[in-house]
Amino acid sequence: MIWHIVTRELLDHLTSLRFALTTLILVALMVTNAIVHLQTHPERVRKYSEKVNASRTELKSRTQLYALLQKGPGKLYKRPSSLAFIADGGDTLLPDESVGGGFWILYGLTYIWSMGVPRLNMEALSHLRPTATAIDWVFIITYLLSFIPLLFTFDALSGERERGTLRLCLANSISRPALLVGKFLGSFITVLIAFYFAVLFNLAIISTESWTQLSGADWGRVGLIVLIASCYAGIFIAVGLIISAVTRESRLSLVVLLLIWVTVVVFMPSTLGMLSTKWMPPVQTHHQFQETTAAATDQVHSNFLNKRQALIERRQSAETSQEAAAKIDTSELEIQQELVSKDMEVREQLSRQHLAAQSAQVLRARQITRCSPAAMVQYALESMAGTGFNRHLQFLEYTNLYVRQFRDFIVEMDRADPESLHFIGIPKGMSEKPISPEAIPIFEDQLTFQDTLNPALVDMLLLILLLGVSLSAAFLVFLRSEV
Repeated sequence: MIWHIVTRELLDHLTSLRFALTTLILVALMVTNAIVHLQTHPERVRKYSEKVNASRTELKSRTQLYALLQKGPGKLYKRPSSLAFIADGGDTLLPDESVGGGFWILYGLTYIWSMGVPRLNMEALSHLRPTATAIDWVFIITYLLSFIPLLFTFDALSGERERGTLRLCLANSISRPALLVGKFLGSFITVLIAFYFAVLFNLAIISTESWTQLSGADWGRVGLIVLIASCYAGIFIAVGLIISAVTRESRLSLVVLLLIWVTVVVFMPSTLGMLSTKWMPPVQTHHQFQETTAAATDQVHSNFLNKRQALIERRQSAETSQEAAAKIDTSELEIQQELVSKDMEVREQLSRQHLAAQSAQVLRARQITRCSPAAMVQYALESMAGTGFNRHLQFLEYTNLYVRQFRDFIVEMDRADPESLHFIGIPKGMSEKPISPEAIPIFEDQLTFQDTLNPALVDMLLLILLLGVSLSAAFLVFLRSEV
């Protein structure tokens, strides 16, 4: 009996004008998305490759350990996502590289490279979307795949109630649960047919270009993204059935559903994102961060000058024997090493704290905007596509791991030289033996399937939970509604 209802609903929907129009709109947007991606992604990959090659060439040109430590590994670049056409993720608002600091000169000593964090545009990140919305899958899914289900369900029960056919159906052997399941599946399959057809069109166009070929892991992520979108569509089909079950007129049902759609999909995500940042304590500005860093490093330099002055005073009162002079020189190298090491640690620590404060505010805003299923599906799709804020945080974690590996390499090379004094950061205290360029560790930005799945799990589970709650509510409302 259920499949008879499903078949009838499918025939009614597939032969309707609204199905033809929705399919046409979805295909047009997906084709536009694919064409734009084919025009922009190859250029993005080419620029990334050029910058990475230039950075590696410059890195391998340094054959002295001190030069490596002083100038560091250079800029580390974030690889463009092959699934950027699915979720732009506001990548234009996020830095695509990590940076290092500048130089100071103090008593012949120079500042060694420290890991810096690019400044974030907090005002832009407080909004759910950039000002100019990109036509990506996120836009198509969050807006159209929530609006289209309402068009197919607003009159699913209220329309039959108006025509008197609902009472006639329930007077026969058809139960209310069977009728509701048939209505849900009929609308659900109809929406997915239009959406899947548009997705296949999109992927077929993208696969024609060699620059945009997807790997096996990419296809797996695409499959999960399609399932997430299907779950999202199911939520709004259930919502449409709920409103259609409690209203007696199709017009009233449509008006109520439009108000719900505008509130949940359009109003709540961006408005809650902006309001949440107003309620939170302000994050340290870039100017305040620079002042704090300058004050902290000045304190480090002041401590160095005090220790150096004390060393000079001891030198003046020390014996003039060669043994005493050698001991004093070693003590001065220790003080110099402490200066450059402490200066680097302070800069990196403050930079990490500044990033943590900014990230905490963005993540708290996202937790609040998760009241909307549109925000849930956007965050899940950004994570699975390897774009957006979570991807940026993962990139910074990988750069931190690489920097530690890079510094460990310098320490190991220095220890391998028995002629070195082993004072890291001091030209006179480090090995002067040339090193092989091939031995220098190279940074490679990679994104694994697990890296994309882990941040998306929470939003995926919330969407599944919301689908279950919506379906349960639809059953309860329809069972208690009057025919």
